[in-house]
Order: sequence, then structure tokens, then C-alpha cells
Amino acid sequence: EHTLTLTQRKESNQEASVCHQEVLEMHKEAVLDKSKFDVWLNLLALRVPKQHCTSVCNILSGYLFNRPRLRYIVPDSSTPDVRLVLLSEQITDPNLSEIPKHKLASLQLLMEVVVVPHNILLDYRYWPVDHVLKKILPSGYEVPSSFETIGHIAHLNIRDELLPYQKLIAFVILDKNWPKIKTVVNKVGTISNEYRVPKFEVLAGNESLVTEVKQHGATFHLDYGLVYWNSRLEHEHRRLVSQFHPGQVVCDMFAGIGPFAIPAAQRGCLVCANDLNPQSIKYLRINAEINKVSENVHIFNMDARDFMKQLMANRDRDSITEIQIHNMSAASVSEECCTEKHDATERQGKVFCCHPNNQVYTCKDNAQVNLTQQKSQGQKSNLLKAHTDLNARSALKPWEHLDHVIMNLPASALEFLDVFKGLISRTHWKGSLPKVHCYCFMRSSETTADIIQRAEKSLKVPLIEPIVWTVRDVAPNKIMLCLSFNLPEAIAFTENVSTSEPLCKET
Repeated sequence: EHTLTLTQRKESNQEASVCHQEVLEMHKEAVLDKSKFDVWLNLLALRVPKQHCTSVCNILSGYLFNRPRLRYIVPDSSTPDVRLVLLSEQITDPNLSEIPKHKLASLQLLMEVVVVPHNILLDYRYWPVDHVLKKILPSGYEVPSSFETIGHIAHLNIRDELLPYQKLIAFVILDKNWPKIKTVVNKVGTISNEYRVPKFEVLAGNESLVTEVKQHGATFHLDYGLVYWNSRLEHEHRRLVSQFHPGQVVCDMFAGIGPFAIPAAQRGCLVCANDLNPQSIKYLRINAEINKVSENVHIFNMDARDFMKQLMANRDRDSITEIQIHNMSAASVSEECCTEKHDATERQGKVFCCHPNNQVYTCKDNAQVNLTQQKSQGQKSNLLKAHTDLNARSALKPWEHLDHVIMNLPASALEFLDVFKGLISRTHWKGSLPKVHCYCFMRSSETTADIIQRAEKSLKVPLIEPIVWTVRDVAPNKIMLCLSFNLPEAIAFTENVSTSEPLCKET
């Protein structure tokens, strides 16, 4: 409770205001004068024996003090067995003329009515973030009303006109949400790197962007400055994964740190997860381990098109495990593999390495394996030895069957749909064709029919009964969609594509 009882009265009940010049000075000094927000409430209260408090409150329902997070029954410091029942701020007459006579009569039958003054201080601690910001920002500016929370990090998107006050805004948010929030960041510029990871400026708090997020029974570790994460997609992660069933094979082309892959594996699916960003792969593997689903998640670090082609082309292998071992043993492992550039990290007695050519491997005993000092032949031998434990995994042959393909790269996933043309061999394939879940953005000038047409243009075939799901509003004129459809047989099989003309003409 942020209250204070005083015997003396304060004259003013008006809320304190802070002028524009003071705002600039506070921003310059990175100091907020919290006393500027003190507001005194001069109330009236009834002295009530504690055994009558419930009855008195029932009689005076609608005439009691009502402020969020503050009580209307408080102790009386002068008498232990007596409580103060605080009256509404609208009750100003000590004779209680604002209260109906029949209610006063009921009180008088119950006890002696004693009215006393009571003062409450509403200080800086009481006021919520939006109230404080409204007082310190210039009039007419839109107050930042929300922010995304990623573990201990608050992610702001501050408008240009508020940039001069960004550190002051960050201070208030940090101060009001500590210790849950320990770092406040603002996105800087536009996303321009190949991994589509935003750049952030730390405005307040801890500089570290390594954090932990929990979603629906799964735990995710991540470095928010190096990988992509969006907490606002939590419901979408759950919605899509709920469609998967134990034993199904799921291919995640843009897996990130595993918001779809990890819950799918927890659900009993076998997952082939790929991402181009080596940092995402590092945390994807860590997350698979801490969620105890490593046996169900096969991890790749490569371009999404190359990933799908390689995954479906190894039809003479016995399982996905052999693909991974073969590619690693044949790859040229450089000394850079275990440097910070290619992201090697020691954790719980293991070495996790992201191979620059796209593979991920685990060395169980890093005391016995020194990759930087081995000759080429020795490196190949140790890599194979480090993967002997993979043979215990159940055989997974995605070139024979996939149930779901996730394409969570809304900015450009539609452009990757052409990878499915002739991807599957009818000779090896078993069962129905996979269901594709392709995320994309739709502008206000577009319709869902336009999105479907763009997908058909990329595939060169019409889609049969596609489903378009609205995920969330991204901006006033931009929404995120999920386009789900069964992969058309006319385009999926190698034999069909090689012997027939395109079934859907470009427009």
C-alpha cells in the first residue's frame, strides 16, 4: 500500500504537474524528481469497532473510498480494536449530509457515528506508467501505452517525436516494472541484415540481452540482440502446434530458436528444424536440450531452399541421421569453426559448434576433442565419433513422408514456395502430401484473394481450398497472415514437373 496517515491537513488535493522545461532538465540529468507527483487526498473516515466493519461497509456501499490498489479499511493508530472506514472523496461534509438519511439511521442503530479527518499521500510509487508519462511529456504527445516483454527485457518502439525523451521514458518503465523488467531497449533503424534481426539501443538497465522466455510449458533461452523473437506470436505458436499429432513429421524451414519446433517436439512430433542464422542454431540446440526434446529435433544451419532440396534428395540413405553424419565428415572443418565468429560455446561440459558450411554437431567430451589443433583427417574422424550417439535416434526419412511444413518468414516466405516444384519423388513417397503453413504480410490495399494469387504464382498451380488465418495486426495498414494449404500433387512430384507445362500462368 502506498499510503501515509498524517494528523495535519494539507490544503491542496490537486495533482502536481511538471512543466516542459523541467522535463528537459530531468532528461538532461537522467534524474526524475519523484516529489513532483505527490498528491494529497483529504478524506473523511468513520471510527468503527472492528467487529462492525462488515456491516458498516454493507450499509455504506457506494459511498466508500474507491481508488485502485488502495484499501478503504485501515487501522486506527490510536486504538487497536478500532478501524477507520474511509468515505468517498465526494463526501466532504463532516455531518455526512451527502449520505442518505436512511443509511445514517442504520449506522446510528449499529454504533455511535464518529467522523474524523484522514489524509492519504498518493506519491510517485502509486501512479501507473501512463499517468507519470502524461505528466512529464509535452502536451499533445501520444504516450507509449504498451511494450513487448521478452524475459527481463522491455522492447519499445518509440515514435520519432518522442526520441528526445526516450531515456526518460525508459527510466519510468524500468522503475515501475523492476525487478520483472531489468532492461529497456528501443529498435534502431530498419532491418537490413540477412538474418532479419533488429538492432536495439539499450536505454536503461542491464546491458545484457541474454534472457529466458517461457511459453506454454516450454523454456527458451535467447540473445535478443542476435536472434529474432516476437512474444506477441505466443498464441499463434500454440494455435498451429495444436494441429500436429504425435508421430507426425514436421519441417520448419525458418525455425529461429524453436518457437514452433520445440513445442512440436514436446507434442511427440519428429522435427527437422533449419535456420540461416548460426546464433539461432546455437540457441535452438540449447532449447532442445533444456526442454529434453533433443532426440526429436534434427537441426540444420543453411539457406532454406538448400535445406529443403538436401532434405528431400537423399533418397538412398537409411535415415536423416546418416545425412547429417555424411555431410559433416565430408565437410572441410577450419580452425574458425570453434571461434566466436562461428559461434562455439561451452555449456555443461559440452561444446556446441555451428559449422560454417551449415552443420551443427555436439562433442560430448570437450576435454578430449581439440578441433583447432587437429589435422584434416583427424577432424573427420572425431566428428564421426562424436555422432555415434545419433544412431540411437529413430530413423527419420523425410523424403518418404512429411506431414507439415512451416514457413515462418512473413516478409518473404511466399517467394520460397517455388522450392516445392518437383521436390518429391513419387517412387519414394508414402502417404498424403504435406500441409504447408506459409506466413506473410498483407497491406491494407490487398485482400486475401491477392495473397492466394501470389502463392499460386510462385507455385505455378492453383491451390485447392486454402485457409487464410489472421495472426495479428503488425501496423495500421499491415497485418500478418498464415496461409495453409495441402501441397498440390501437380507440382510436388518430380515426374509431374519434368513432363508437364505449368498449370497456372503468371499474371
